[in-house]
Amino acid sequence: MAFHEQKVDPTEYRVPRNFKLLDELEAAEKGKYGDIFKEHGQDVNMINLGLDGQDSTFSDWNASIIPHQGGYIGDRMYSLRIKAGPGYPDDPPQIRFTTKVAMPCVNSQGVVDLSKLDNFSWNGESYLFGALLHIRKAMKPNGVAQACAQIPDGKTY
Repeated sequence: MAFHEQKVDPTEYRVPRNFKLLDELEAAEKGKYGDIFKEHGQDVNMINLGLDGQDSTFSDWNASIIPHQGGYIGDRMYSLRIKAGPGYPDDPPQIRFTTKVAMPCVNSQGVVDLSKLDNFSWNGESYLFGALLHIRKAMKPNGVAQACAQIPDGKTY
């Protein structure tokens, strides 16, 4: 069996997957979103993120988003499931709405296409919470809010 040396850039430090996800869990549980809060303000308070049960692999997450109030969307709350695969954070998570929505970035099974979000592109430095903030922003335009309001409350995928 031949040994193939893998070349690694010594100037590039990569945080191990579980360390990054543990950091995200701690931030979600303790509300440590200081830098994000400065940029996004009260939007931070309208998103909830947590680990699904006692998942020791940090792969399965639940989230909820309260969309912008006072418009067409009403007083709904949207539930999502997140899967951080083995390639995370280099590979984006799979984010799927369980509550039915009508958004250009969401397919017919409720899966979010992160590449269709405005001003957001996933990279190894991205966070689950940041992706959720951009999904919430994508719910704000009147056309999206009106389309979501047409879906009966409580309808799921």
